[in-house]
Amino acid sequence: MEVVGSILLSIVQSILFYGKELGISIILFLILTNGILYYILYKKNKIYNKKGFFLLIPILLLGSTYFIFANRVFYTMNLFVLALLHILMYAIVTNNFIHIGNIALDTAIDLEDAITITKEKTNKMIGKQKIVEKERMKKLAISLLFVFAIVGIILILLASADSIFASLFSGVRIFFRNMNMTTIWSLMLRIIIIAVVYLFFLNYTLKLQKEYNQKEKKTKNVKNEYEFTIKLLLIALNIIYLVFCFIQIESLFAKINMQETFNYANYARTGFFQLMFVSIINFAIILVSNRYDKKLIKILNLLLVIFTVVIAISSMYRMYMYEMEYGLTYLRMFVYIILITEIACFIPILISLFNKKLHFIKACFVIVLCVYCGINYMNLENMIIKKNMDRQISSVPVDYEYIASIASEDSFNILEEKLQEENRTTKEKLEIVDILLRLANNSKNLSLQEWNIAKAKMKNVDIKNLQEQRNTLEEFYDEERKIEETITTKSRTYLYHEMINENEEYFVEQIDSVMGTAVWKIEKATNNKKDYQIVNERLVVSTPSKIKFFENGLGFLERPTSIYCEKSELLVTHDSGKTFETIQFPNR
Repeated sequence: MEVVGSILLSIVQSILFYGKELGISIILFLILTNGILYYILYKKNKIYNKKGFFLLIPILLLGSTYFIFANRVFYTMNLFVLALLHILMYAIVTNNFIHIGNIALDTAIDLEDAITITKEKTNKMIGKQKIVEKERMKKLAISLLFVFAIVGIILILLASADSIFASLFSGVRIFFRNMNMTTIWSLMLRIIIIAVVYLFFLNYTLKLQKEYNQKEKKTKNVKNEYEFTIKLLLIALNIIYLVFCFIQIESLFAKINMQETFNYANYARTGFFQLMFVSIINFAIILVSNRYDKKLIKILNLLLVIFTVVIAISSMYRMYMYEMEYGLTYLRMFVYIILITEIACFIPILISLFNKKLHFIKACFVIVLCVYCGINYMNLENMIIKKNMDRQISSVPVDYEYIASIASEDSFNILEEKLQEENRTTKEKLEIVDILLRLANNSKNLSLQEWNIAKAKMKNVDIKNLQEQRNTLEEFYDEERKIEETITTKSRTYLYHEMINENEEYFVEQIDSVMGTAVWKIEKATNNKKDYQIVNERLVVSTPSKIKFFENGLGFLERPTSIYCEKSELLVTHDSGKTFETIQFPNR
């Protein structure tokens, strides 16, 4: 029964996974694996605690992420979590929870049971009476070699004599021509993997059925002499945490300016690791001190929990300041999740202080498992991208390079929405459309084993339309850059600059000068500097000449009649400098 199931599973895993990306194959494999294990344990009457099968819920939820989402953040991590959950589940089901470490270690190292039962089953199938004698095997081998040699020579001669006959063996010739060392090694590796999976799965099923000697726990009575030490430790820690929390509240919530002495990144990360260290200490202390059924110790433990929660909130606030300035990343998101999970874990701890029946370690395990399954379905990638693109209060620009590095098929729709937003600059839209094109071009035809909902949707994407959008945006961006470069240059060299309104702005540049005279180039920018034109080039006396523009193209030019500046004339323009007329003043 175990052997047949192991053979079936090892072959199926090769069909589902070898040379394939993970997709719906994971959930199919999980269903088959648990079906085989349940059948074997049920037939052998080894199912003692059915409550362990509740772990199938997170197992199937995590397995389903491989064909729902395309994000690869939890891609590898979930494989290890699934393996650990399986070991834990069947250890509980077979009442071997205490020996869970032995089961896992023996499965990986001690393969003797699996090899022994395989030999026994093989001998039973073949039968010793059917084993061919050594001499007969030798004669058979020589005969086969002789026959193959003669037949091979004859086939070669016949093929060279008749081309039609030779064409019958063209497929064989192509097969041997295409077969290289890579193909041979790939085939050998696949066979080895099948054999390894067979041995490990068979060994695991055998270890689950093994009866371990249950050693009775010898509980030690807590001696009164340690009670004073525990109380002293709790009092000292609570005083330290009181001072620490007071500093946190004063500095973070009383709006004291911390930026002059603290860097956002160092401040947030330091707070996070401090919290992790403090939490580990507090968990251990509560675990030990909770064995003392004393009112004072319970109160001190309660204060310890409260102070730890305050520290957690303080650390979250620091991370929030850092995130508001520099944006959200996976690491920063995980900081939030871990801190919230820790705060949630203190709820069963508080209850356990006054209710001994509640096992807070089990409750914390359930909370952590629920949070882990939850974040697999939260689509953190979309949350991070949306949060970063909607961030407006920071002076630090959106990091599109980071967004491109984390973007997968899961975030295609949200990126499309952001592309259509009017408040995006042309450069930002170019960055977004480049990400969309990369995702669309990376899509491929999925096999049945690799099928994934997010990746399957990419087949409906209009790549041609995306490329046209990119070309249009690139043209706009090039024009904007030229205008910006031109205006930037003018801002450094103009003789006169006047912004009348957003639709009328003037630049005057001296482009040539000789013998006290100069040539001025008059330029006009409209439509908030998006449209730019050269209006006129005019000869003036270089230094004394002056120009001034007003609304609706009205302007005046004061121009001396000679380089000696004895007299000047005043010119007026009504078309932004395209033409000038001399103003005639009456003689006195």
